[in-house]
Amino acid sequence: METIRLILFVVLAFLLLQIWEAWNGDQQPQGVEVVSTTPLPVINPDLPNQPVGSSATDITDATQRFLEPAAPTKIPGKQVTISTDTLLVVMDSRGAVPHKVSLKNYPVSQDLPDQLTVMLDDVLDKRFFLQTGTVASAGQLRGPNHSTLFDIAAGDYSLQEGEDQLTLVAVAALENGLRLRKEWHFYRGSYQVQLVSTLSNDSSQPWQGAFYNQLVRTPGDGAERSFLTPASYEGAAYFTPESKYQKTDYEEIIEEPLALPTDSGWVAMLEHYFVAAVIPQDIKQFYTKALSEGRFAVGTVGPTLHLQPGEQVVDTATFYIGPKEQNRLNEVATGLELTTDFGLLTFLAEPLFWLLSFLHGLFGNWGWAIIGVTVSLKALFYPLSAVGYRSMARMKGVQPKMLALREAYAEDKTLLNQKMMELYRNEKINPLGGCLPILIQIPVFIALYWVLLESVELRQASFIFWLTDLSQSDPYYVLPIIMGISMVIQQRLNPAQMDPIQQKVMMAMPVVFTFFFLMFPAGLVLYWVVNNVLSILQQWSITRKYEAA
Repeated sequence: METIRLILFVVLAFLLLQIWEAWNGDQQPQGVEVVSTTPLPVINPDLPNQPVGSSATDITDATQRFLEPAAPTKIPGKQVTISTDTLLVVMDSRGAVPHKVSLKNYPVSQDLPDQLTVMLDDVLDKRFFLQTGTVASAGQLRGPNHSTLFDIAAGDYSLQEGEDQLTLVAVAALENGLRLRKEWHFYRGSYQVQLVSTLSNDSSQPWQGAFYNQLVRTPGDGAERSFLTPASYEGAAYFTPESKYQKTDYEEIIEEPLALPTDSGWVAMLEHYFVAAVIPQDIKQFYTKALSEGRFAVGTVGPTLHLQPGEQVVDTATFYIGPKEQNRLNEVATGLELTTDFGLLTFLAEPLFWLLSFLHGLFGNWGWAIIGVTVSLKALFYPLSAVGYRSMARMKGVQPKMLALREAYAEDKTLLNQKMMELYRNEKINPLGGCLPILIQIPVFIALYWVLLESVELRQASFIFWLTDLSQSDPYYVLPIIMGISMVIQQRLNPAQMDPIQQKVMMAMPVVFTFFFLMFPAGLVLYWVVNNVLSILQQWSITRKYEAA
């Protein structure tokens, strides 16, 4: 019994150690070294683009060639600012694409409330940006792309009181007769942006090509944050009805670029707490590509268009640039909520998050919601916990008999084990019963760990007094120390270890766990403290009743 419980404690300690190492490792600057034996082609955006055919193979060839972003030295166009209640966007007339996107409701830190989190930023040291345009088939007129200069009316683009929508119009008319009109639609209370592109063929010859959208970024240069960033996935992801939600990190993009034919779904670039996603209305293929200067692209190519002289075609795409708020992502696109990755225990994490959100709606405070979740879980597992605590109480009561058996049969381990099992049967003790509370807590603990780490709703969420951000560690280490004290009290209620080595290990466990929890989010430590306190009360009550009987 003691050995099994010790093993479970060691397993939990090992899991905590792995989590802590992953957390600590992510505090260092991250980057991906791009190793390639074949130099990437540099495409001059002023030259005709490579062919886009009707087959998946032709499109794959095109996306591998033409989608190299414009050279960083390209002179930027005119810039205008669009301001809504959620977004602050700097639009560049070169390409008529966002040059910079900041999130108004998400400051970098509580100490810097005026410094907004930046999602997209087309500057040399960050390089996370969006590009849209057209790609022409071989021998066709060059279509407007992300390097083309557009005409944008100057002015103050600000969502006024009482308005629900704001529209910016940009037009590019090439000398070859192709004309592209982009309408960017911004909405109140939303991180969705809709792009309606109208391509007109005012030339005297037919045109063949396609629309494209792509996100390009440099690893590790995402939204600026001054707080410690816990272990979280950064990279590309996509969703189709057939393959469902899939992630493809930078190493996978280098080794095996994606070229996936599909007619629906979305692609995205993920980072901790935030996501930039492309949801086109008409799709023919998703793709990924490793670009020069350590950059990576994920994008979509639409179906091949055949535009006769005098004809025009309209393409619509939706972009989500903002936080991974579950209630928002559910409404944007199917499967987009999966970008909030709760790991292997998602089946436990999702109901925990639902319960946490529900209780937050009642209490209006995420700290009290965490306490409510802890109490609810404790009530749910009360019968199983009671079985374990009763077994531990019986074990504590028969310890004198166990000590006598150990002394009597110290030289015969086989006979000692037989006598121990006989004692368990006579006293109606389940040697594994005391392990149940620990077994129950381990998966719930890990699931809640990912809920608290991945849920942007808890970012910079305050509780009481000095706990102003439940997603960060306790600045004064009060909760971890209380947690360590509660572990000591729990050990006093448990049967004492008979083996001297086990006794020393168990004495060290509260110190080790306290050290781990110094680095954990305050919300997670709050859960563990409340859980320990409730466990102590339950165990003390059961032990007292057993001893009285």
